[in-house]
Amino acid sequence: MQRRLSLAMALCLGLAALDGQAAGSTDELIYIGTNKFGPPSQAEGAASPQQGIYGARLDGKTGHLTALGPPVELKRASYLVTHPSLPILYSVAQSIGENPDSDSVIIAFAVDQASGALRQINKVDANGRDATHMAIDTASKTLFVANHGTGSVTVLPFLADGSLAPATSEQKDYGNGPTPRQKSAAAHGVAVDPTHHYVAVADFGADRVFVYQFDPVARALTAASTPFAQLPPGSGPRRVLFHPNGQFLYLANELTGEICWYKWDGHSGQLQLIKSLSPYAADYLGQKSAAEIAISRDGRYFYLSLRGDQEALITYSIDKASGALSEIQRISPPGKIPWSFGIDPTGRWMLVADQGSNSVDVLAIDSTTGKLSTTGQSVSIPNPVAVAFYSH
Repeated sequence: MQRRLSLAMALCLGLAALDGQAAGSTDELIYIGTNKFGPPSQAEGAASPQQGIYGARLDGKTGHLTALGPPVELKRASYLVTHPSLPILYSVAQSIGENPDSDSVIIAFAVDQASGALRQINKVDANGRDATHMAIDTASKTLFVANHGTGSVTVLPFLADGSLAPATSEQKDYGNGPTPRQKSAAAHGVAVDPTHHYVAVADFGADRVFVYQFDPVARALTAASTPFAQLPPGSGPRRVLFHPNGQFLYLANELTGEICWYKWDGHSGQLQLIKSLSPYAADYLGQKSAAEIAISRDGRYFYLSLRGDQEALITYSIDKASGALSEIQRISPPGKIPWSFGIDPTGRWMLVADQGSNSVDVLAIDSTTGKLSTTGQSVSIPNPVAVAFYSH
């Protein structure tokens, strides 16, 4: 029944997309994942909004954003990625099954390139609880999943049609931190290094960045010779990201808001801390919460979103030689609680999932300065937390 309902919603999504095309919207398909946290907001009213994957169309010339219609219904579609070469979208989702050690699945959807409709191809067990982040290794055609609830990372191979094979490897983080939210390891972000031989995992609960060696033939992970980099107690590592040049790794710590950058040795798989900085003033006593990070495709700019009592979108320039970050702009997000954001493949637009205001907002990116500017373009989506782009 649930599968038939999802397919029906996908058909509705596709028909709405065709209407959007007729109205003149072009270029990029956008998919927004949602996740409901806490009690319903007053803005939602008495009726509970549908949760799942919403579609939209972004006009690459103007930044105009058009919603496509009802979602493909899923629970906890909190992260999305697209296949590097095939019209496939992958989503994490909550599962209702017999496996007591896992409550998450990864679902592969085929994207109808004309309409934007989603058709489920297959789903596989994430082999963990509360799957929260994914990364793709294009060279080996592999998907990595960070399972927050079990503090583990899972390896899922792509098949020829873009569907997923069952897990071939799994590694569990270990450790804990001093805050009530850090009782055990909790993988919160995963990234593949540019050599395709290592995977880094930001572990919120353990206050560590774990490094795993990756065998692309066996699709297997093993602990690196130096298995982790330790953070100060209570840091809460959330997101990790390699610089495109392969020389640096950047980390956002949710609980302190600090950004750390490391020298990365792709031959030995070792991290060496260079420096960390706080986006907050030294006397700031409010709630701190770093959320999402991204690096521009040319490697010149670094972006950070802050939640908590001082919400902001911050742009940093990146020093090419040292990897150092220098703040060049700080603006308020168009909506509330900028949970996540994504930069479109052209590098011209940033879409911000403002979870607290039930909106996805479009900002323009100046290609010369890297700075952001609001466009006034927005679509209403309930509890958006993830953005993925598909261009064809």
